[in-house]
Amino acid sequence: MIPMGFFNKIFGGNETVANAASPKVNDFIDALALHLRGDIDPALAIYLQIVKEFPNDYLSPFFTSAIMAGQGQSSEAAANLRSLSQQIAGQGGTISQLIYQRIVVQMDEAPHLNVPAVAEIITTFGDRLKENRFIQECAVCFEIAKALDPENADLLYKFGDTLHDLRNYDYAEVMLQEALKHAPEHWGALYTYGVLLQDLGRFDEAISCYERAVAIDPDHAKCQNNFAAALLMSNRGDEALAHCKRAVELAPDFPLARINLGHIHLRQGEYEAARSCYKEAIALDEKLAPAYFGLGSAEKGLGSGKARVEELYRKAIELSPGVPVFQQALDKFLAAAGEG
Repeated sequence: MIPMGFFNKIFGGNETVANAASPKVNDFIDALALHLRGDIDPALAIYLQIVKEFPNDYLSPFFTSAIMAGQGQSSEAAANLRSLSQQIAGQGGTISQLIYQRIVVQMDEAPHLNVPAVAEIITTFGDRLKENRFIQECAVCFEIAKALDPENADLLYKFGDTLHDLRNYDYAEVMLQEALKHAPEHWGALYTYGVLLQDLGRFDEAISCYERAVAIDPDHAKCQNNFAAALLMSNRGDEALAHCKRAVELAPDFPLARINLGHIHLRQGEYEAARSCYKEAIALDEKLAPAYFGLGSAEKGLGSGKARVEELYRKAIELSPGVPVFQQALDKFLAAAGEG
């Protein structure tokens, strides 16, 4: 298990903060009780008073930021979290672990308060941050909430999904596995775990997740499309074709499904069908490099002129210059044409 506090100094900073007195437990508990009841304005007033009287307190600024995010001030709330993280890092601590520990200490004095409800406030804070693309900051919130409510499958899924967004694959896998341990049929966890496994090239495991996910929701186009891609990478072309066609049926305006369908036809030597799929994808979104690359490969398979194939490969490179396979394919094609 990866220890809590993974987001150690995630926002940088090396300031030192002097030790200071902490606010009275009752003051914070009163504010938190109001917050839990939805009495936001009086809760905020107490939090702000604590912040004013105790500048080095951590909990009140954190929950103040949660309220701010709920009032549409996510940018300011995220900035507050970064500042708080820098202060805590300056003392050698980690924001997620310290906030969690301080909450536990306070809650020990107030057994009448509902710990999962507190976790829900923090989860909602993370949701607001994620909606506004503050991904690292929202991950901190989810880690704190997960520590407070460790068997909440929805929360474990959200944290795992966010870690996947951050490409922290090992930690994400642990969280998604934990979510599925508590809720084996959790669709979001199954789908995201499938995507993660596919990203890592573990296609057989990804297929197993997608099979379970599509059994729960057969009408999710992206899941059907990813399932098809994993099947194709496992040389199960006929099965891939069926799921990809289903994805196109479910979402006719989803260009990635048409690109994948083109890839399947291309792999099977069906160049005319592949060409049609890639052209349809480009008509939906003319900025997708894989569509031009696939179309170039289909034209090459159909024996189209050198200029046409080269033009399409170069367009793919122009749109995604950091994809080595595009340049490699062009170099190989030109070499075969006597220009290498």
